[in-house]
Amino acid sequence: MMELALGDVVPKDRLLCRLEYARGRTFERDLRFLRDEYAVDVAYDRRRKGYRLRGSGRFLLTLDLSDREVTALAAGLRMAAHFLPHLDEECARLWHVLRSVIPESLDRQGDTLGKCAVVALPVSPVAPDIFEIVTGAITRRRMLRFAYASPQRSDGEAREHTVSPWGVYFRAHAWYLCGQSERHGTPGNYRVGRIIWAEMLDCPWHADVPEGMCMEDYASSAWYGRPGPATIPVRIRVRAPLTTAVSETVWHPTQRIVWETGESLVLEATVPDLEDVAHWVLASAPHATALDPPELRRLVTAWAGMVEKGNAD
Repeated sequence: MMELALGDVVPKDRLLCRLEYARGRTFERDLRFLRDEYAVDVAYDRRRKGYRLRGSGRFLLTLDLSDREVTALAAGLRMAAHFLPHLDEECARLWHVLRSVIPESLDRQGDTLGKCAVVALPVSPVAPDIFEIVTGAITRRRMLRFAYASPQRSDGEAREHTVSPWGVYFRAHAWYLCGQSERHGTPGNYRVGRIIWAEMLDCPWHADVPEGMCMEDYASSAWYGRPGPATIPVRIRVRAPLTTAVSETVWHPTQRIVWETGESLVLEATVPDLEDVAHWVLASAPHATALDPPELRRLVTAWAGMVEKGNAD
């Protein structure tokens, strides 16, 4: 079942080799068992000479879980329901199914944790059908076409994009799609909640993930919401009482904290974009000051002046 779930169509030769079947007849017998006993829907694609999993039916692995594994599942389902609110009912149903195969004591422990694990981070909503089309195109490595309402467009009109979708990530209360646009030929990021409609095309990616590019590292390169190659070194002085909170938090994977005194520290990092850092400095005022680069200082000063002018008006 796990092998079948790995791709759109899984070649028969690969299944026989990976699962070490000596004879194809034994493999066909096991497929019949899955279909008859668990209502698993497996179809054979004659053109591509492989199998496609169209529905898992009633198949469920028998679980032997430790206390910590149950804790991880309970907390993870609670968080999944928060960050993917359109899957709230599915998460609750999955926990109900899992409870039937674990000891009663672990059931109570996980249920208690699930009820008390509250995530207060705001989440921007996404349309369930659009999110599933986007993630489906990613897992099947298919081109994605969508209409995108960018806040940068003065006319407010949605613009059509065709993208090789590489992955989705969550940053600063919203889900983002990362991929390469056919129009620009470079990696881009699109807030999923701003996609008006989307369709998965019946053709493979036109651009693979660049060699050496790790989606996890790429997404975490952003200070808040704009990832990319981290090439800009920044330095920010932080003063008490914010020093304790700043020193306890990983704001960026490249960060380095240099304590000056017990009352101040310098936060250093290498980032892809200065605007996100400037937002953070202004939000942390008056306990944070931009030191380097000069462009960051000028940006913070200009924005602070705009705030002051707006208040005066």
